[in-house]
Amino acid sequence: MKKYIALLLSLIICISFSACGKAPEAEPNVSAVLENVGTTESTEGYSENESVSFTENSRETNSTESTKAHNSTEKKNTEVKNSTLKAEIGTEATVISTEATEFDTEQTVIGTEPTEIGTEKSTQPQPKTVCTVEIECKKILSKKNKFKKDISLVPSDGVILSPVSVDFDDGATAYDALQKACTQNGIALNAKNSSFGVYVVGIGGVEEKDCGAQSGWVYTVNGKSPSVGLGNYKIKNGDSIVLSYVC
Repeated sequence: MKKYIALLLSLIICISFSACGKAPEAEPNVSAVLENVGTTESTEGYSENESVSFTENSRETNSTESTKAHNSTEKKNTEVKNSTLKAEIGTEATVISTEATEFDTEQTVIGTEPTEIGTEKSTQPQPKTVCTVEIECKKILSKKNKFKKDISLVPSDGVILSPVSVDFDDGATAYDALQKACTQNGIALNAKNSSFGVYVVGIGGVEEKDCGAQSGWVYTVNGKSPSVGLGNYKIKNGDSIVLSYVC
């Protein structure tokens, strides 16, 4: 400011000296000059380089603020994207966790299958008890004259049923074996209950007392006479049961 004022005063002095040797000229408008100086002060208070620098700084400041605003917007967008991505990742993690849980459940189900299979094996039928049954009335052949019925009921060799195999679950009786053998081979069986259990009256049409008052059916197991009736004897695997007519 002082520089401009000094320059202005020097200019005025020079003009004054020049006026002495020349025709009078219009005096410069000092107030206009001062006004210009004041106007220049607001915009040209600095040197030309400083003014340009100031203008460039102003532009840089505006550019920096614009860049900051842009960066702030991008940062917010990035934060929103990150938040969305985290939410999606969290959802995927939940889905994966759910699938893992389902997989664990499937593994648990698969792990229990051997137990179920083992249970099925344990409920399978146990091995059968197998025995043989034979029916014969050979003694009638030597006492045909005492036989009250048609002798044709008696086979020529006296064997009504050759030994056959029958099988049962544990707990079957000798009578069960006889009944099954007769049913499978079409042989008539007549039996009744008594105080001693099941009593065989007749087999194949040959009945008690048909060949004398003391005639009738008896049974043996493995060649021996059990102390219990047919309905009370529990057969064992490999037993040989024989029904014989005695007279």
